[in-house]
Amino acid sequence: MNDIKEITEELIKFRNERDWEQFHNPKDLALAINIESSELLEEFLWKKAA
Repeated sequence: MNDIKEITEELIKFRNERDWEQFHNPKDLALAINIESSELLEEFLWKKAA
């Protein structure tokens, strides 16, 4: 079986067990990704360039 397909199936199973599908619409997913990436970028804000 394809690795990506297996991972996707496991993620969907995980989501469904927690009834999270209601939150997985394009708007909310885009916002969540943006918020998480902003938190990551904040760690580099005042670092010197390598």
